[in-house]
Amino acid sequence: MLVLSNIQNDTIHTLKNEQSYAFDVNSQHFLALMLNNSLFIYQNLCPHLNKRIANDSFHCFDETFSLIECQFHGAQFTPEKGECVSGPCLGERLQRFIITEVDNVFCLLPTSNELKQRT
Repeated sequence: MLVLSNIQNDTIHTLKNEQSYAFDVNSQHFLALMLNNSLFIYQNLCPHLNKRIANDSFHCFDETFSLIECQFHGAQFTPEKGECVSGPCLGERLQRFIITEVDNVFCLLPTSNELKQRT
């Protein structure tokens, strides 16, 4: 189980539109972003070379704030589904997560689509 710290949970839930937050849980890299007033959380790894899409000093959006953009190769992904629509990993997807509360602890879980894809 990927347990969020209180600070991580609070930071994610205070993101404003067109803001992102890169963070780690159990040595795994994640990216939370707010776009069009919707929260999206993805594993912060580009499928092209498994490098981080964004780090603390780099926001994760393209110049129009409509796509997630990898800082290394410019691959672009839809915020809603994490699908690569431009770049070297065209057709691949980012792994999406949701926040859930279990016994008063906030955790990250892969979305049901991710669970189905792995089985």
